[in-house]
Amino acid sequence: MIKIGIIDDEKHCTETLSIHFSNMNEVEVLFVTNDSTQAKLLIEKHSPQIIFIDIEMPLLSGFEVLEQFENIPCKVVFTTAYNQYAIKALKMNALDYLLKPVTANDLEETIKKFKANEMQISKEQLAQVHQFNNGKVPDTLALSTQQGLIFIKIENISYLEADGSYTHIVLSDKTKHLASKPLSNFEDILQDNPQFFRAQKSFIINLKNIRQYIRGEGGDIIMEDGKNIALSRNKKQEFLAKFHKI
Repeated sequence: MIKIGIIDDEKHCTETLSIHFSNMNEVEVLFVTNDSTQAKLLIEKHSPQIIFIDIEMPLLSGFEVLEQFENIPCKVVFTTAYNQYAIKALKMNALDYLLKPVTANDLEETIKKFKANEMQISKEQLAQVHQFNNGKVPDTLALSTQQGLIFIKIENISYLEADGSYTHIVLSDKTKHLASKPLSNFEDILQDNPQFFRAQKSFIINLKNIRQYIRGEGGDIIMEDGKNIALSRNKKQEFLAKFHKI
């Protein structure tokens, strides 16, 4: 049985999660609380394998609850109502989250991910989120890879290439990483950064790492490492407008 803890200040949310879990044979809910100040004590007492914790709660937020631990003793899934700012922070730091209202299918997928050992959380990830929440411009991205977590400087990314539900991240020094997130996840993270551009369905490029542009119907972009990336025809004018400003 997979041991679960639920922490949310809204009673109807904890009740919904509890009902969903009661219909899953391999899951046991060890505790439920609407009081975030009791969360640390309950986690230490019951030793759950996964906790589902709301981000925005009175007294202590979900992040503040976890910051009380020297070492986070379980896997963590944050639950949140749609909050673009909070979601970006979670994505940037490769943290697991579910949008409310949480469905039974959401929970089943999360349990599958747990069983596949694809859930990770560290104090460093939380520290990055804390900086984000304090209004500091993030310059580091956490990548969830098959080997574990890797932290890289955003400015060092040369381009990102889609590979199904995975993404290849190529750095300026030609180092390559395979992240277990789709390209759309990184587009959400980088969309406000003028340094990056979605060249086509499968590529996001760092405009500062372009070596050459070859004109054509859409044209071809040659990156510093020699990678040839076909530019989508409907992206051509937008690209050229940005390109001439560099």
